[in-house]
Amino acid sequence: MVRFGFYVVLVGVVLAGAGFGGEPFGELLPSLDDGTVLWWCSSGWKVSPDQAAPTAKGDAIVIRAARNETEAAQFVVRPTRGRGLGASFIHRTKLIGPGGAVIAGENIEILRVGYVTTTIPTDKSAKVGEWPDPLPPFNGISFKANRNHPFWIRVNVPSDVPAGVYRGRVGVASLGVIWDAPLEVEVYDFDLPERMTCTTAFGFSPGNLWRYQNLKTEAQKRQALDKYWANFSAHHI
Repeated sequence: MVRFGFYVVLVGVVLAGAGFGGEPFGELLPSLDDGTVLWWCSSGWKVSPDQAAPTAKGDAIVIRAARNETEAAQFVVRPTRGRGLGASFIHRTKLIGPGGAVIAGENIEILRVGYVTTTIPTDKSAKVGEWPDPLPPFNGISFKANRNHPFWIRVNVPSDVPAGVYRGRVGVASLGVIWDAPLEVEVYDFDLPERMTCTTAFGFSPGNLWRYQNLKTEAQKRQALDKYWANFSAHHI
C-alpha cells in the first residue's frame, strides 16, 4: 500500500503544525446527535486527538477552489459519551450550484486522517505522541469517546462548471447513525492549467520511496512510482 501523508499531498503548507493541541481553531457544526460534537477546519491544521473543539460556530464546511483544482478541508467527529461504533460507510451527495449545475459525488473523496506515534520531535512544530499525518483510504473506524476523529474531505472541481457556490452534504455513518454536515464549495471564475509553469524545488528520490515502502521487485517499484506520479500530477506538482 502506498501511503500519502499531509506533507506529500499538501506541499507548501507552512502552518501544517500550527495549533496542534493548542488554542481552538475551526468552527462548530450543527449536530442532531447531542452526544457528538461536530466541527471542521481548513486543511492547513493538524488536529490532535485531544485538540479542543472550537467555540466559533459555522453553518457548513467551506472549501474554495478554482476550476481544475483539488482542495480539501477537515471534518471532525468527537463523540462525548462512550461508544464503540465502527463507521461502516461514507456519506456524500452531489453538489448543486448556479442554475442547477452539478459537481458529482464522485468528485468528493473522503479519507481518514491517521496518526503516527512519535517519540522525538523533529522541529518546533512537532509534538511527541500521536501525530496526524497519513491519509489512508476509508475502511471503517471505531469511534472512541472524547477523542477527535478527523476526516479529510477532498473536492476535485471540474474544468467545465460555472463559477459560484455549490452545496451538498458529506459525513460518515454507522449502525443507523449518520454524522454529516453541509458542504459548500465556492468555485472561482478561472481555471488552473493542466500543466503548471511555475518551477518548484520539490525534492523526490525514487530510491528513498522504494526503501520507505520496503519494495523489492521491479513490478512493485513501478506500481508505486506510477502512483506517486499520478498523485503529483493531480495536485499540479
